[in-house]
Amino acid sequence: MALLNVLSVRMRPECSRRYEESVRRIAQRAAARKEPGHWQAQEVAFGSIGTLYFVQEHTDWAALGEQDPPPAYLARLFGEREGTKLYHEMAECLADLRYTVSRNRPDLSYAPHVAPVPPALTLVTLLRARPWSLPACEELIGKVAEAIPKADDPSHLLAYQTVIGDLRTYWTVRPIQRIEALDRVLPPQELLVRAFGAEEGDRIYRKGIDALQHAERQMTVLRPDLSYLG
Repeated sequence: MALLNVLSVRMRPECSRRYEESVRRIAQRAAARKEPGHWQAQEVAFGSIGTLYFVQEHTDWAALGEQDPPPAYLARLFGEREGTKLYHEMAECLADLRYTVSRNRPDLSYAPHVAPVPPALTLVTLLRARPWSLPACEELIGKVAEAIPKADDPSHLLAYQTVIGDLRTYWTVRPIQRIEALDRVLPPQELLVRAFGAEEGDRIYRKGIDALQHAERQMTVLRPDLSYLG
């Protein structure tokens, strides 16, 4: 079971430059030491401005368990005294910090091939299902993924389900290399109607929307300078 752990941070506006300088320093030290455990940094460009996502992939729970918590990781990179000091300095720069783990849901995804490099932009949709409505939420995600090739939509859709964090949360990712590609990406309702017909497509969409307590879409941009891509 492939896992994705996401460290979400919301920076204090007055501290964003200092925080980013610290992350850049960590990434450079990790690369110089050829550390295991790569990550990519995604900055929210449209949505909750001032938010960074640090994303790591793991093959299973055993691989995730080999990862050091941040204080121990920084102590290994910089020594205990300097690493502890850096950890506390970075914590002071944050207004919010959250750590979640999600599992890949290939059964709800459409990804005919894996991109060789991380995409420049990512369209992320966060979905929170109502109690007892998880099957309808999953049907909506799966049908949107199924509709993509049927409607000749050029996008891919990667689906994830939270297993550490809010357990009623799903999220989908659409990789994008250039923002103008969105001109050819259909909204979910139009995509479903084009793939399954007006009556069935509208039924799937309405049933899925009724199953949701919250739905939010963001666009993130890859920050290679804050990433350790290997």
